[in-house]
Formats: sequence, structure tokens, C-alpha cells
Amino acid sequence: MRTAGERVSKVGTIGVLALCVSACSTAAPAADDPSAAALASCQPGAELTGTSYDVSKSRFAFGSTPVVQHEATLTRWVGSDGALAIFNNGYAGAALNGGAPEFGLPDWSQDPDALGQHVREYFVAMGVASCQVGAPQINGGSTGRTGALVREIDGIPVAESLAFAQFDNQDQTTSEGFYWPTIPADVVTAARAFRDRLADPAALAAYRALLPAEAQGDGRVLIRHSDLSSTAPFASAAVYDVFVKYVPTGGTNLDFDADGHPITGL
Repeated sequence: MRTAGERVSKVGTIGVLALCVSACSTAAPAADDPSAAALASCQPGAELTGTSYDVSKSRFAFGSTPVVQHEATLTRWVGSDGALAIFNNGYAGAALNGGAPEFGLPDWSQDPDALGQHVREYFVAMGVASCQVGAPQINGGSTGRTGALVREIDGIPVAESLAFAQFDNQDQTTSEGFYWPTIPADVVTAARAFRDRLADPAALAAYRALLPAEAQGDGRVLIRHSDLSSTAPFASAAVYDVFVKYVPTGGTNLDFDADGHPITGL
């Protein structure tokens, strides 16, 4: 099972490469109103409302007034110290230039709980519905600690969604990644029903019996969706996710639908 930290590492690398290949920076659609998003997104039968990154509310350390650059697949906002890019699929990523003075600044807080709450408040102010946010995770690194939000609905994780930021002691971000797409109502409803069905031990045993022998271990219901690097039409599904170990080392995640059929391509 991929952890939030592993996803942050992956998207951070993608974001840095994408930004630095062509200089850096971004423009974005306005974010949804946080209160409206919260009301609409977590009720049974409703879609899981997504949010667009709002550059007007960004605290990224551009270093100077950013210049906007439009390209076919993304828009960038480029400052003297770094840049933020928003791709056509909604993924936003920001990174400092090499040697930017902000690299040497301490973290915003040494208290992981305070830092996690600060990151949560930052993205909720951008329009993320607070009812979609689980406990923030703090991930350490050589250049400081990053706070990452875990997206979920009624305890069901939304695996590919992400929102992370690293704040320095000037209350500006030095790294960010954000991808929070809308999940259709039928997928959310299916995930709730799937989770509730497998809460019964007899139903869970009967379901596991449908799966390949190597996938009959512990698993959980997730919502999966197209990841930030996908160029295909957006897709999402409720899945039963199982981590399958390989001998002597390694493993992979396998996903199955409510009838036990493999799901691939998400």
C-alpha cells in the first residue's frame, strides 16, 4: 500500500522536473467556497467535490512578483526564487530554484501537530472541504518537514488525491503539491456500500474467496482515481485494495471491484 509519504515523494519529484524543465510558474481557476464545498461534498448521495488551486491565496516563496506563462499543457507563475505550475488536469506543483535563499530557513514550527494543522488550514482556505480531510501526516526530509493531508470520506481513503506543503519560519511555502479532483456521486455511493458490505465477517470471507489465492490477505476499500501524471480521460472507482508480497522482497497493490474482478488502469 502506498503511504502518503511515498506519494509526496513521487509527486514532488514529478513537480520539480516539470517545473524546472521549462523555467517555472502558474495561473489557476478560483477555488470553491470552503463552506459550500463542505456542505455539498460529504452528504450521502453527493459527489465528492474537488477543488482547484487558487494562486491568489498561495503563500509560495516566489521571491518577486511572478510572471505568468501559458503553455499547451500548463500555466506557470515564475518568480526570482521559484515557480508554481498548474497543469490542465488540475495538478499544481511548486518548487524553489537551486540556491534560492529560502532553502536555508527553518521550519514554520517544530511541533508536528501545529504544523499539520497549519497545512490543513492553508488548503481549507483554498476551498478543500474540511469533512474530506483526515489526520495530517508530517514527513521529514533533508530540507525540512512537509505536512500532507489525507483525503477520505467516512473513513474511506481517496488514494491518489494529495495536498502537501512545506512552510518556513516566514510562513511561506517552499514546496507544494495539490491534486483534489471531483469524484462522481455514484463512485462515492458504491464505496460506502462496498465498505459496509465487507464489514460483515461472513460477507468478507465470501468476497475474499472470489479473489486470486495471492490476494486473499487483509485489504481495505478505497476510492482510486486517475493520478496526477495521467493524460487519459479522468476515471475513478471504488476498489478493494490488497498488498501482495513477493518473495524474497517487494510487492505490489492489486485492486478488485465489488464482484472480485481485477481493476487496472487507475
